[in-house]
Amino acid sequence: MKKHILLILILVFGLISCEKFLDVNEDLDSPYTSTPDFLLPSVIANMATSIYDHGETDAYFTQQVATLSGYHREKDRWDYLTSHRIPQWRRHYHDISVNALHVVQSAERENSTNYIGVAKIIYAFSTLNTTDLFGDMPFSEALEGNPAPKYDDQAFIYSEAIKILDDAIKILQETDLSTCRKMTGKQDNLYGGDITKWIKFAHAIKARAFLHLTPNVNNDYTKVIDETELALDDWTDALFKYTVGDGSALQLNQWGASKSKPDWDYRANYLDKSAPSHFMLIEALRYDEENNTIKDPRQALLMKPNDSGKYLYVYPSEGKAATLKEIDYPDLYDSYVTNDLSPMYFFTKEELYFILAESKFQSGDKTGAYSNFKKGIQANMERVGVDNAAIDAFLSGETVPQNESDLTLSDIMMQKYVALWLQGEIWTDMRRYDYNDQIYTGLKKPKYSAYYWDRNNPKEWIERLPYDTETEEIYNKPELERLGAYQNPEWLKKPMFWAK
Repeated sequence: MKKHILLILILVFGLISCEKFLDVNEDLDSPYTSTPDFLLPSVIANMATSIYDHGETDAYFTQQVATLSGYHREKDRWDYLTSHRIPQWRRHYHDISVNALHVVQSAERENSTNYIGVAKIIYAFSTLNTTDLFGDMPFSEALEGNPAPKYDDQAFIYSEAIKILDDAIKILQETDLSTCRKMTGKQDNLYGGDITKWIKFAHAIKARAFLHLTPNVNNDYTKVIDETELALDDWTDALFKYTVGDGSALQLNQWGASKSKPDWDYRANYLDKSAPSHFMLIEALRYDEENNTIKDPRQALLMKPNDSGKYLYVYPSEGKAATLKEIDYPDLYDSYVTNDLSPMYFFTKEELYFILAESKFQSGDKTGAYSNFKKGIQANMERVGVDNAAIDAFLSGETVPQNESDLTLSDIMMQKYVALWLQGEIWTDMRRYDYNDQIYTGLKKPKYSAYYWDRNNPKEWIERLPYDTETEEIYNKPELERLGAYQNPEWLKKPMFWAK
């Protein structure tokens, strides 16, 4: 009997000890136990990587750069039928959205509304960026544990994302920071917990979204102008800063020469195998190759010439001349975007100025358009590192119209094209205007492409990315078939709802 009682005591003690052991080793990083200050940094960092992913893909579609080989399957030939992983898709759902949801849930438990508002803004921002790449996608049934959610219409996703931004703005406007968990630069790499700046950023995202709807969905530029002006009032650029620079993959800009690659599915930095395209160097920067004369002072700060002091370009899908080497082409590293410690640009003042310039021009306000056009150029030149004398000379030179009556839509969009170097937003602009070569003067479709592209049709351009095959074709094939997107190259040619 005594032995029996002793055995029971041993078992009970063992269970209690085991329970305490499990408590001690509880994973404090779990989204179900962590506080929002531990969760938010990864959401913002993954958003920075998502922006890189977008820019790295889109810069080749827009011909800011082109590969030196001319044979890259995706960048040159637009061949996505055999692509296995599309990182932009996975980044949004696996890294940003689900973790932003956990930030909101953990912040709601303690009523830290500052974290709720910020997480909602990042979620809406990522949602808009992602739908601009893919079109229809899961939204209303996403993040619910369903491996096969329905795909929502892109127009619906736009309207819902804007509602989320409005909700976030209201939450932050009503936030009492004295009752919230503290947010500093350790948790918030962009704004150090300054919710006023986050509100401005939300207005900027709304301005961009409303701009996307014009001129094809509607011609109402009023909302675009109103949101842009709200953002510009005491604006601070939204920049993700790589300030530590300790050599680890997470502390270096992926555009830099070290080619930071924090994980297996990150898009490889291909700039060392690329060069400026003919369109970028000759049409946009106005480089005089015959006399080796730089017309735009940003050129020398965006790229370094070869050892002979010249800048060579390539035509997309055609690659470099067989007699030349890679070192004969400009070095694209160490610019304001492509340094290991360059910030990742979420949103800048110059983009806001160009949004205003386009909107006011299209609304008939040539005076306002011209003023903001010049402000956009100046803001970008200052960021790139151009000195004041060179800025003044450029603004008063032949490249820039000298009065509002001479300003054209092409002037605005071409300068925005240069100012948003390696940023994915340019692809949206080009698709909004149907790759119009009267607006993007001198733009030509690549000569070579995959077999399912009509090389004789100069108007047939890539309009979207395919869905991630590793998730969507395995778990959600019926939805892809419903859309007509399953292994269908014609899907890549279908314009977005906001495109012409």
